[in-house]
Amino acid sequence: MKLFRLPSFCVAISIFGMIPLLTGQQSRGVAEGPVPPPIAAAEKVSIANARGQNSESIVDQTASDGVPNRPYYPIRNINGAMNAGLCGLSDRPAWCRGSEIGAWTNSAIAVIRCGEVYIPAGTYTQTTSIVKPRCVKLHGASADSTFLSWTPTHGVAIIMGDGMGATGFAGEGALEDLTLIGPGASTKTCGIYLGGSDGTGCAPSTSIDPATNLDDHDNINRVRTSKLSSAGAFGVGVQWGNNAWSTTLFESAISFNGTGIYVPGTRPQTGENLSVLSSVIGNNVGIGLEIATGNNINFNLVNTSFDYNGSWAVQNGTAPTQNAVSLVNCYIAQQSQWLQNYGYMNLTGVYANDAADSGVLGYLIDNEAAYFTALGGQFFNNGTGAILNPAGVPSTWIAPLITSPGPSGFGPTMTYIDRLGDFVPSSLYLQHMNQNSANQVAGTSTCSSGTQTIVFPGGFVSPPAVLVFDETTKGGVSLTEKGNWGFVVSCTGASDMFDWIVVGNPN
Repeated sequence: MKLFRLPSFCVAISIFGMIPLLTGQQSRGVAEGPVPPPIAAAEKVSIANARGQNSESIVDQTASDGVPNRPYYPIRNINGAMNAGLCGLSDRPAWCRGSEIGAWTNSAIAVIRCGEVYIPAGTYTQTTSIVKPRCVKLHGASADSTFLSWTPTHGVAIIMGDGMGATGFAGEGALEDLTLIGPGASTKTCGIYLGGSDGTGCAPSTSIDPATNLDDHDNINRVRTSKLSSAGAFGVGVQWGNNAWSTTLFESAISFNGTGIYVPGTRPQTGENLSVLSSVIGNNVGIGLEIATGNNINFNLVNTSFDYNGSWAVQNGTAPTQNAVSLVNCYIAQQSQWLQNYGYMNLTGVYANDAADSGVLGYLIDNEAAYFTALGGQFFNNGTGAILNPAGVPSTWIAPLITSPGPSGFGPTMTYIDRLGDFVPSSLYLQHMNQNSANQVAGTSTCSSGTQTIVFPGGFVSPPAVLVFDETTKGGVSLTEKGNWGFVVSCTGASDMFDWIVVGNPN
């Protein structure tokens, strides 16, 4: 009898030890069933693509008990990602739904709810919008390995956002390391849509993405929009909807779309701290970054390139707007249409070049608001037009390096403090703030035979204010005549010395 007690005890321990594994599987919503031994060999999944068959290793394995139609259990590392690629296997997990990557990814998200979802390397046809909650990190193998090809000529490839939820704001999530291929730049499509559907542009149906959905602190990292043909990628690469704020694009390429990035003007709770870092917005058919007229939008661009978009690199409104755009250490390489501003725009250390077609519009920057400031930077104009629209509103430039062969260069729509300290405020009332010679806006003169006439080197638009002070006889000087042209002084003494100051006095 003693010989059989020890094995019986070990069997009991073995059975008892399996209980946590079964319980953990049930917590993921997987139906009960026997758990076979893990499969040691890596399984392959073949995914058809334009380049032929691409066999990719599947890290998460699937096993069954050999009985048809029995549930399959993903065998994963502890806290590992849900692998949407498993749904491409002939014997796929029971949680998989649909026949393409959009439905497969949504199935994986439905199982994990919050956590990590992985799409292996390969080129996948996509017809179903992926809806990624904020607390999910959805990623591919890399932007040059995982390709999702959206084939419908309408709709959104990936929607980022979800409801508020009982516990309040969600934790940060991300969309990472993949390429979205679109059906054409003229289609009513979006590569990525953030927040609740607002009904504009390529906004998804509210049955998929309710208008009340939110998307905050949900980032896009190392993602590309691309094309299969000359038709281009998407109608819009990235678009914001309702309730979307504090989101960042990082090391991404938004290219070959009709519009690169689009932010509607006024949407509920949308616009706070939207950022693009170390990315490129280039080769889009139309505008690179389009921000519609409205308010409450704060868009920040840092170390980002705008390369050869077909229209404005950045357009901040088409009518007076309260929206603010900031460019820091950004790079602009476009033959024309650098920037258009109807609101607030600040440039710091921006490098802009090419401009071979600056003569098409006659200018590269169209500033239509009194809130445009450029600090430093380099602006190289190789065309025949000017840097600034001469019909625009004056802007402020401090210490830039300028090369402009245009007929008017920077003037007259600017206040310019150059790198050598000269202050040249064109089209303003003070014409000679930094005096290199006397008798321009102030001077010291002497009466001759009791009078003296002072003629301004440049006439004023309206009669200025003139102050005179007698140095020889205190109170002995008086102003007897003045006009736009100059003034006349009478002195008590025939040769009294007096000081004078002229201040522009616009009507």
